[in-house]
Amino acid sequence: MSIITSIYRAFPMALPSFSYLQCSFAGIDFILRIESSLLSPAVLSGNRIVRTMPAPAFCQGIPVEYFEAIEGNKLYKLAYFLENLSSLPVPKRIWSYGSAQSNAMLALSALAQLMGTELHYVLPYLADELKAQPKGNLALALHRGMHMHIDSKLYRRMTQQAFVPDEHEWMLGEGAQHAHVAHGFTTLGKEIMEVGSTLGFHQVFLPSGTGVSAYHLAAAMPGTKVITTPGYGDALYLQQAFSQMGNAEGMPEILAHAPHYRFGSLYRELWELQAELAAETGISFDLLYDLPAWACILQHREHFTQPWLYIHQGGMQGSATMRERYFRMFGAERPAHTGT
Repeated sequence: MSIITSIYRAFPMALPSFSYLQCSFAGIDFILRIESSLLSPAVLSGNRIVRTMPAPAFCQGIPVEYFEAIEGNKLYKLAYFLENLSSLPVPKRIWSYGSAQSNAMLALSALAQLMGTELHYVLPYLADELKAQPKGNLALALHRGMHMHIDSKLYRRMTQQAFVPDEHEWMLGEGAQHAHVAHGFTTLGKEIMEVGSTLGFHQVFLPSGTGVSAYHLAAAMPGTKVITTPGYGDALYLQQAFSQMGNAEGMPEILAHAPHYRFGSLYRELWELQAELAAETGISFDLLYDLPAWACILQHREHFTQPWLYIHQGGMQGSATMRERYFRMFGAERPAHTGT
């Protein structure tokens, strides 16, 4: 089975560890940070891995099966809750909102399970196909006990921050945003700076949805340049999001791709790009965030001449349904020009 059509889970019964490995794509050399369980046996047994970091301390004591759902940047967004699980009051329920294949939705469903409470998740709409047969992250979150609400008016109230939860209820924003979200990125920032000091990189790239991860990572790594690109909205949306989060000093640099890819839409050139990435790097990348990000990197390759780090977005379970949509529209994935 090829890396293009499968997701590797090399260590399904272990706490997550993170590998730093040497990669090259389209003539651009970089270091990749990725959860080790997403690496193929061939990559794991090769000589490209230059550093492996153990699970952060806040993962200790959490049953390993929960990390199938709490992964990628959501692991660090929810670090405060994981670290303080035994001392936090248990809410009556947790509210949040977003899309039907959100990685945050799945992570929050696992957090609610851990805390012994309910997750109530609000969608603006849901396709008839998914109503009839939930797939991907939606199916996994429902299996974990998530309560789903398809309510465009309630969703709009939440996006406008007009929804007030009842007493003893929690409200977490889209993408698992909350007041303590910076806590986990302090841990991630320390790890990256430690590894960067030995591997020689001082520039980090990761794509953005709401921008929360990039903003707090940049704040946690003074002296390290953080670059991002908008996936959910455009560059103006992302700039406004950063401004609302705090001081402009030390904000991530924003690179935009032209033309802008509409969030969640399918593009033949991205389908071909993911096949090229997989063929040349041996890594499967997330289709929703990583692929538009790589299109942006190729368009702005002059920014990536010094040693730099790419942070893999995880989210491979959420990519499964998008991969099916791509396959139905464009057929089997194949590189347009492998090895460029």
